[in-house]
Amino acid sequence: MSDVRGLQISGATFVSHFVHDLRACFRAIQTLPDWIEEDLESVQEQVPDDVFQYLKEIKVNARRADRLINDMRELCEVDTRAEACVDLELGTAIRAYLLENPMPDGFEVKLDLADQKLNLPKAGFDSVLAALLGNAVKHYGADRGTLYISNTNTNTHGALVVGDDGVGVAHDFRSRIFDPFTMLRPRDVVEGSGLGLTIARRRVEGWGGTLRAVDHPVIKGAVFEIRFMDLT
Repeated sequence: MSDVRGLQISGATFVSHFVHDLRACFRAIQTLPDWIEEDLESVQEQVPDDVFQYLKEIKVNARRADRLINDMRELCEVDTRAEACVDLELGTAIRAYLLENPMPDGFEVKLDLADQKLNLPKAGFDSVLAALLGNAVKHYGADRGTLYISNTNTNTHGALVVGDDGVGVAHDFRSRIFDPFTMLRPRDVVEGSGLGLTIARRRVEGWGGTLRAVDHPVIKGAVFEIRFMDLT
């Protein structure tokens, strides 16, 4: 328990209030440059071009800070937040996610999914899937490509494979990419907080499973494998 101005509040509640108020500040920082640009429209020809570039960079960095703060909150809460588990059929859950969250234009998703039931938090599973697919799109190295989702060992512990045919991940970095704030490419090139894979692994480990980068006999890009230790 934390004592703030004589009030007893839980650590999770304190973090939630802190993040909410801090994100409100950064949302204001994102909005204010738009108002400044509107005020400058009537004298735009007299304003150096650098000014508008600086305003744009303020908005970009405010969005980055907002994303980082939100991801930090999720990382702090992932081990303590109670999430209700439900019975999921793997293929149905994945197809539903892709229908609600289509990949960017130019990216095709190929599915090879056998019937497989799991007992997992639906929102948590969607979050892990979003992290893996989003990581593939961001680091692909091109504006189009193919993503692969398949499953194996359906009668034992089960494994879900998410991969792409992009540039891949060097062996030396395969363990490091799960460390907080690790980015394979600069943030000016690839947007992100550097926490997506960290949170995804923590979620999977909370389910009693494992998440790792692996080699694949067919998929030549980055390949991630989730092993589920308890399917029912």
